[in-house]
Amino acid sequence: MNGEKIVFKIVPGEKLSKETFSYVSWPDFDRSQSVKKVKLISLEKGDEVIELPVAFCSSLLSGDLIDCVREDKNIITNQITLSKYVDLKNRYAFVYYDDVLVKLSMDSSSIISERLGYNYLTLEESDTSDNKYYFSDDQGNIIDSPNNDSLQYLERDVKKEVIEITKDILPKISENVILSKAFVKIFVEKLTESQLKTFANSLSNEQQQVLAQNLTDGQLQKIIPELSSNQLQILAEHLTDGQFQALVDHLTNHQLQTLAKELNPEKLQIIVSLLDQDQFKALIKTLNDEQVKEILPHLKVDQFKALIKTLNDEQFTVLVKDLAEHHLTILSKELEGDQLKELVNSLREDQLKDLVNKLDNEKLQAIAQDLTDPNRVQMIIESLADNPEKLQAFADKMPNQQFTKLLNELNVEVIKDIIHNLPYEKVKAVIGDKEQSKSILDTFKANLEEQNEHNKKMIEMLKHIQDNTPELGQAPDFTIVDINNDSLLFV
Repeated sequence: MNGEKIVFKIVPGEKLSKETFSYVSWPDFDRSQSVKKVKLISLEKGDEVIELPVAFCSSLLSGDLIDCVREDKNIITNQITLSKYVDLKNRYAFVYYDDVLVKLSMDSSSIISERLGYNYLTLEESDTSDNKYYFSDDQGNIIDSPNNDSLQYLERDVKKEVIEITKDILPKISENVILSKAFVKIFVEKLTESQLKTFANSLSNEQQQVLAQNLTDGQLQKIIPELSSNQLQILAEHLTDGQFQALVDHLTNHQLQTLAKELNPEKLQIIVSLLDQDQFKALIKTLNDEQVKEILPHLKVDQFKALIKTLNDEQFTVLVKDLAEHHLTILSKELEGDQLKELVNSLREDQLKDLVNKLDNEKLQAIAQDLTDPNRVQMIIESLADNPEKLQAFADKMPNQQFTKLLNELNVEVIKDIIHNLPYEKVKAVIGDKEQSKSILDTFKANLEEQNEHNKKMIEMLKHIQDNTPELGQAPDFTIVDINNDSLLFV
């Protein structure tokens, strides 16, 4: 038993009619009284109502014959039938005489009525569906009474009736009828919770498929614990999105994992948007790489963070190739250490260039120390060309040998673009071979010549101004000086 209890208030239900019985007398029943079903109303959920069946039998009459009293369509009837169709242990039923609770039984050819004083009944549910009924107080505390034994046969009677209906009647009903909402309303909605569970567990796969889309959310919630993994899968494939959401809300982690393995991408995407952190972590462990890729665009930020932490190195390497820009933004803030290094080594060129511009200086320096792939180093250097601060942070932490190799492999045009943003002391300390040194020096020389050319143009312009404005040269605020045989005007 799992110990979950549902406490019901016992009240009179629908009024029953009594036909003339053959061979059976009812001496304790006064015709001025009404006979009513027993109705159980959940104290926690007022809309959860169970009506107890009226069905009990005598001991064997002769051979395989037995005398039984049953209620059918609110009419109580008496009939002699074969014992194989009856649970012989079910010797009792409960009804109301007006407003008095009564237990009925049969002795020989007479119905015996025992008046009772109970007001509450508790159902203790079981994982094995071997539910237990007993009379109780309004808190679910059991009242010790031999009448509790009489209640246990009610569950068996309910199951037997539903199984017989499922096996004998449903195969004769056309699929069109079962598909109709009218059938669900008339038949399925009238089942008690116990009957519904038994009914669902007795259906064939085909019957489940056609019935599933007409079940209410409440009905789905009740039958989920009764279904096998295979039945859950079949059910999920034929539910509307709204029903599927109701289904997911009530799955155990084990059911969720089993179900997710076989779901199509659309259903899988619905699942992930509904899960809490614990459910999501349990689900991720069971998904293959393709399924993980399918759900990536639909993950919430906290789910994506949880996903990254659960992946092993191989899964991580496969996954990062499909990351969108917003995922890289999250990773640039979340990842550290080995996972960050693994990310840098796994990304495509366009992704890598995007990532390094999102990383802070500290993380750039961390990856610079261990990055050995020259192609990736060059990608990073080139992508940071327009970001001097990040470029210096990255280059400053590169091992000298790696930095030297980088300078030797960069073409002159790239060096011209970045040389002034590289750490001066590092460039000076690790200057490359003669060929590369010449390129670097040529770059510096070209930049200086460009500056000198600019200065010459400025000097010519100033001389022109001075020649055409003699008084300017005499002004106390203006001075022309010579530097390297060139004149400059200082204001």
